[in-house]
Amino acid sequence: MDIAIERTGAERGALVLISDEGEADVRVARNMKKEDLENPEEISFTIVRNCFKTGKPVLTTNAKTDPRFSSSSSIMLYNILSIVAVPIPGRKRVQGVVYLDSRTAKKIFSQEDLNFLLAFHQIAGIALEKVKKEKNLIYENLRLKSQLKEDYSFEGIVGKSRAIKSVINILPRVIASDVPVLIEGESGTGKELIARVIHNSGQRSKRPFVPVYCGAFPANLLESELFGYKKGAFTGAVSDKMGLFEEADGGTFFLDEIAEVPLPIQTKLLRVLEHGVFRRLGDTKERKANVRLISATNRNLEELVRKGEFREDLYYRIKVIKIVLPPLRERKEDIPLLIEHFLKKYRKSELKVSKEAMDLFVSYNWPGNVRELENAVAHAIVMCTGKVIKPEHLPPEIVSGVDMFSEPTSLKEMEKKLIIQTLQKTGWNKKKSAEILGISTRTLHNKIKEYGLSEKNSH
Repeated sequence: MDIAIERTGAERGALVLISDEGEADVRVARNMKKEDLENPEEISFTIVRNCFKTGKPVLTTNAKTDPRFSSSSSIMLYNILSIVAVPIPGRKRVQGVVYLDSRTAKKIFSQEDLNFLLAFHQIAGIALEKVKKEKNLIYENLRLKSQLKEDYSFEGIVGKSRAIKSVINILPRVIASDVPVLIEGESGTGKELIARVIHNSGQRSKRPFVPVYCGAFPANLLESELFGYKKGAFTGAVSDKMGLFEEADGGTFFLDEIAEVPLPIQTKLLRVLEHGVFRRLGDTKERKANVRLISATNRNLEELVRKGEFREDLYYRIKVIKIVLPPLRERKEDIPLLIEHFLKKYRKSELKVSKEAMDLFVSYNWPGNVRELENAVAHAIVMCTGKVIKPEHLPPEIVSGVDMFSEPTSLKEMEKKLIIQTLQKTGWNKKKSAEILGISTRTLHNKIKEYGLSEKNSH
């Protein structure tokens, strides 16, 4: 546009593309100073549409008196005098219009200018077709990649179930931000995997990822691990020690099982999150740490807040974004994909899984979730001497865990055994058990009462 404006002496120029629905979209709008127009819509769309519909160029030396356009409100409103416009050809139809005008002078454009634009529009047409083709290829490539991610994995997160798709769908937005994230899920659901995906794909990927399992330290040691200490702070502190927050500076700090952090340390943790500062044990000097905090828990933090065992202000600070990971029993359609993934991971992708073995894999309730499934696949790989994994190659607990109907029994006895097993797997969580069994909580309560079940007598 800058070249066209300079070559013709125009005051303004615009490249207008026309959609398949016939809507005009100003993509480029420039002035003689080679600046973008403040109001790109203040051109004559009457001329643009005329050029598009007829497929012929337009040249007018005085648009206000030209009988073809004198009734155009845009020409009168914006005081447009000289106009030259040419259609941009495409393979199947006119793609758009190159438009130049002047609001200060009449007869500014000549036939020579029109001839120049006619040569110019051929080049523009070829360029636009090339861009469209490349854009379509890029979109198709992204669509296919997105479909593969949606159906199978996202940076090692394997699955196509609705439950896991909801997690995968939110991750790009989480990765693009830098706010604290809370990951909730049972043990073995992959909380650290999600944390590493967020770190490795985000803007802090070149800085450290520092994971800390809070349940591994007693209270006095956890504080010194997190914040460090000064020489002489306590017996045995023979030198200054950097804390893990300092090690994670600029990167991501992953606090696994944050519910295990004692209340006094929660106060210091809140200060780091709010102000980015902390003190080492026994030190008076404030230090800074710029970290993204990702926390994880397998406990109900809201319930702990109600009990006064977890600070409410810290809870709301760490859960700016909350990701809930589903247990494996709620995404059983992912089990075959996960097994295939683990076989590839252990370089045993040539192994096949028999229908009987796969039925056992899918039927088992997986209290240890994906971690337990991976261990079971590793066990089967070791035990399998042929090319097919069979039931006898699986860990005994998987076979026995789904073999409750091996002996002939009544329908009521089968129902009773199923209810007992489900309650045991969920730790007698009636709401979860009812969801797994596909019945209402009230129905489950009635069944428990009918069979005289209790947590004590069901073992």
